[in-house]
Amino acid sequence: MCALIVVATFTVAHYLIGGSIFPFDDPYIALHNAQVLWSGHDSAYRGVPALIGETSGVHLALLMLFESFIRSDTTALFVLGATGSVAYVLGLYAACINVGCSRLLATLIALSGLIVGGAIFKLLNGLETGLAMAAIAWDIALLIDRKRIVALSILCGLMTFIRPELAFLAIASMAVVFWEHRCSAESVKAVAICALVLLPLLAWYWIDTGSPIPSTIGAKTYFFAQRFLPLRIKLILLIRDLIPALAAVSPLFLCAGFIRPPAVRRILLLFTAVFLASYLWRFPSGFAENDERYLFPFVPIILFSVACGLSSSRRQERAIAISCVVLSLLFVPFGIIHQFRNYREYLTGYRLSLDDTVRWMNRNLPAGSIVMLHDAGYAAYAGHFALVDLAGLKTPAAAEINKHLTYPSAGRLRAEAIAQIAAQFHPGYLLTFHGWDHAFQFANALRDHGWTVRQIYEGRAPVGTPAQDVYVLYQLQPPQ
Repeated sequence: MCALIVVATFTVAHYLIGGSIFPFDDPYIALHNAQVLWSGHDSAYRGVPALIGETSGVHLALLMLFESFIRSDTTALFVLGATGSVAYVLGLYAACINVGCSRLLATLIALSGLIVGGAIFKLLNGLETGLAMAAIAWDIALLIDRKRIVALSILCGLMTFIRPELAFLAIASMAVVFWEHRCSAESVKAVAICALVLLPLLAWYWIDTGSPIPSTIGAKTYFFAQRFLPLRIKLILLIRDLIPALAAVSPLFLCAGFIRPPAVRRILLLFTAVFLASYLWRFPSGFAENDERYLFPFVPIILFSVACGLSSSRRQERAIAISCVVLSLLFVPFGIIHQFRNYREYLTGYRLSLDDTVRWMNRNLPAGSIVMLHDAGYAAYAGHFALVDLAGLKTPAAAEINKHLTYPSAGRLRAEAIAQIAAQFHPGYLLTFHGWDHAFQFANALRDHGWTVRQIYEGRAPVGTPAQDVYVLYQLQPPQ
């Protein structure tokens, strides 16, 4: 029933939104990378390996698997999102059953995983968010099971390449297995299976990119350049994003102390602390990216803690958990409405503006044009011109410039970095949207360094689309 409800939800969403379309630019990076792997060359980012800019190797591999029997690549990505969501809900169900919930209670908690925080809109985003949430849910379920060590070992081998932040959880989970079996043949077997799954993925990235791990986090860290901000500002940025997130799941997170067994509670709480600390250290505003999608892997942890409270043998814990669930009915609609509004805004405004601008560029830009941009996905997927990614996700040379200028200066030398990237690649055009151009001053940075920057097109979007979400194309001429 859980699986059927998820499939029905995605089917209805597919009908309502008019097909396999996605609200953000990032899913089209995966679609473009799959194009490159199928064709063997990249005409947009010339000479750049396909895995450069790919956060989730597992997500990309599964996308190509689905594309092998689904003709439309966007439909394949949509079906992959539905499959990951089914795995997520079933993982929640299994975790609830393993901790002692009745089937009815486990079903209700598992299906609430689509609702809490407005999670369904993150499962529809075309990214690896659903796979990450599924991995955490199944990691919890298998840790409690304690019998399915082979399945847990395989999952831990995959987790780092579902999302790099899950590496700590994978290592901690394998440490628990190794400790509980006291270096027995069973524990050695578990570690060996994990390594056998992990090593091919490491080798794939190493061969393709020269690095055993995804480069996207490093590129984002260098571009946003928040590592060397004062601690006070970093705390403000982090808390600014955490408060709305906590409000959306309030007061369910108060059940965290009910998680059992104790070893699992320690792992999950330590994972949460390490996750938050790592973002505070290098990228405190990261949780706001793509509409807070990086916070959603905590949803299965929160719901599992509720399951532990409701199934507890202690009357006081059950009473507190029931009170939290009842009170949460006042807050859950906040998360759903917030995420729905943002999803609709991006789907009907931002995305349409980008699509319109790229189609105009295909019709009007001269052959051989080089376009500098910061949203590296859709223009590469649907466009027919050479690209330079200012953020460095798909252009390693730009990431290196940001690493040496933007990053250590906490963004003060970003204009110099933009000018250096432009001087190196000689772009004829700049594609951006008003929100980011205002925040990072791309056009003004080029003007300040002698470039002539002239707006030649503004993407069409429905009435009511916020001006900051509208794309704009500039023509560039280098300094005389």
